[in-house]
Amino acid sequence: MKNDQELQSEQLKRYKYIIENIKDVIWEMNMDFVFTFVSPNVHDMLGYEVEEIVGRKMPDFLIEESRNYFFNESTPRTKRRIDGDTEGIFLYDVQFICKNGLVKWVQVSAKPMFGAKKFMGYIGSTRDITETKEYESQLKEYIEELRTLNSKLEKMATLDVLTGAYNRRKFDDDLNALIVEKEKHGIIFSLIFFDLDHFKTINDCYGHKTGDIVLRQISELVLKNIRTTDRLFRWGGEEFIILLNGSNFKNAKKVAGKLWRIIQNHDFGISRKITISMGVGEYKLGETTDQIIIRLDTALLKAKSEGRNRVISC
Repeated sequence: MKNDQELQSEQLKRYKYIIENIKDVIWEMNMDFVFTFVSPNVHDMLGYEVEEIVGRKMPDFLIEESRNYFFNESTPRTKRRIDGDTEGIFLYDVQFICKNGLVKWVQVSAKPMFGAKKFMGYIGSTRDITETKEYESQLKEYIEELRTLNSKLEKMATLDVLTGAYNRRKFDDDLNALIVEKEKHGIIFSLIFFDLDHFKTINDCYGHKTGDIVLRQISELVLKNIRTTDRLFRWGGEEFIILLNGSNFKNAKKVAGKLWRIIQNHDFGISRKITISMGVGEYKLGETTDQIIIRLDTALLKAKSEGRNRVISC
């Protein structure tokens, strides 16, 4: 039967074997973060020999950002343990400078040591997590790419490709949202419904390509002369709608008049003036989306029937 000394010797051999053959580096530091023991596998992980580590401070091997992070985290946490806090093991993800100058991500697991209720230092381990961090970085890049792609797809789903204005689907969503806001909070808003006069003649005389250019220029002129809180939508063909969030009927008429003058005085690069007919109205509480559109459309039709190139209020 083995005596206590033999059992203890076997146990020490077993511990030594474990320490030397696991991937993690086992270490001990004093209260000043100076290594007093490091397991030999530090060479496989970081390229250093044991004697090149022992006697040196652990933060000296960290890049500046990780060093600052380590001090900012470890000092108050250790103080809390000394003051009687029951917080256990500390975990830090830091960047460690290898002997060959390369930098590796490592996870430091540290536990404060106490003897006779006196703080003595730390024991812990260091694990190479470079590969994990690389996967995390790749995942973040992939997620960012997906966000960018989703943003582009969302724009494609809500924008009219030709003019850059929002499309009719987006108009329906925004109008319904504003109606809800009106009913809940009494927020006012107005609409301008307009189309280009004799647009078919422009297409017939100058070609559809020129007609497309005119539509794009109309959209650009409107977007430059309305607020960022207002929105322009292409209703269809040469027809557009402007949602004026927070604008009453009086302000909407001013905006309509301004746009009417800007467009009729703009040089579109063809041998004729471009004019528009407009219907303007403020949303009335209780109206459905169909009712407000019919009211604006009626005003627009009236503008056309009275000779075009004018603004009709409703």
